[in-house]
Amino acid sequence: MVQKQKNISFKGKVEIIGKSPYAGSGPRGIDVYTRKLSEHISKALPHESLIVSRDQVSSRSVNLVHYTFFDPFFLTLWRKVPRSTPYIVTVHDLIPLRFPEHFPSGIRGKFKYLLQKLALKNSAAIITDSEASREDIAKYIGYSEDRIHVVPLAAGSISATHALRKTIAKEYKLPSSYILYVGDINWNKNIVGLINAFSKIQDDKTTLVLVGKAFAGNIMTRELLAINDAIENSPKKHMIRKLGFVPTHHLSAIYKGAALYVQPSWYEGFGFPVIEALSQGAPVLSSNQGSLPEVGGEHAHYFDPNKKNDLAEKLASLLSNTTLRTKYYESGIAWSKQFNWKNVSKATLSVYEKYAR
Repeated sequence: MVQKQKNISFKGKVEIIGKSPYAGSGPRGIDVYTRKLSEHISKALPHESLIVSRDQVSSRSVNLVHYTFFDPFFLTLWRKVPRSTPYIVTVHDLIPLRFPEHFPSGIRGKFKYLLQKLALKNSAAIITDSEASREDIAKYIGYSEDRIHVVPLAAGSISATHALRKTIAKEYKLPSSYILYVGDINWNKNIVGLINAFSKIQDDKTTLVLVGKAFAGNIMTRELLAINDAIENSPKKHMIRKLGFVPTHHLSAIYKGAALYVQPSWYEGFGFPVIEALSQGAPVLSSNQGSLPEVGGEHAHYFDPNKKNDLAEKLASLLSNTTLRTKYYESGIAWSKQFNWKNVSKATLSVYEKYAR
């Protein structure tokens, strides 16, 4: 998926603007992408050639502006960029446009989308995480595909030792066998589908562990209400754990200890936890929708979320067959190594070189 990049000779000045409108984006979200990208690009550029801003364009003259976040219903691009300065935009996905019935925009959102779409169409180029997102951008925005550049994201580099794994397992009271999910609870994540499938399998030794800040949220969104209802109505509710937010260095150990990592999504623009799980040697069972087959490649097991009982059947099959479940252990780790920040920054610099003035 990640292609070799030529040596980059870009010497211009760039301003990176990356501020998410979401309160919880910092620990593992858009803010991390902006920070890590900036750190690695700064190593390749001459001193004082990179400006990193939160939400407004600097008064300094630059050759290119890079917005590292786009949301169709928030004014993430509506900042004053000089007409002579080209700008590029990172669009991680357009899931709200692909599934509007599950992501209502409201009247204000519709108005903001018109402004956002105009600003996006006026950009010099777009960077996105996957071919699936590239196709969505061309379809829903009407943007020229030859100016949409796929730059896959990177996995973290922290790896837990065996001793730390034992300590973390004890701290979080993890069972000896557990299915793991890490991430948000938006509709497209299909968490209710995962809970229902887990409830069907005949296994009284394996627990379902759900990790993510939103699982422990105080605000009862419709997604969290649906998840809580699914757990409460499950015959295996005593075997479902919600851990909430977990620090990154702890998360590595939790991935390593999982019998199986599951990505149950209806759709993804990338699927970052799949790479995280593979990098830690965790067996992965993933949905076959959106970008996920790109991310897992031939090193994950797949199911079709649109096919009734397919997830439950694959869960049961993999949990009962250790050889099959761990088939891609070594190849998965090797595959994940290409998803690193050096490759991300090199590919991004290649885009800068092409469009900067």
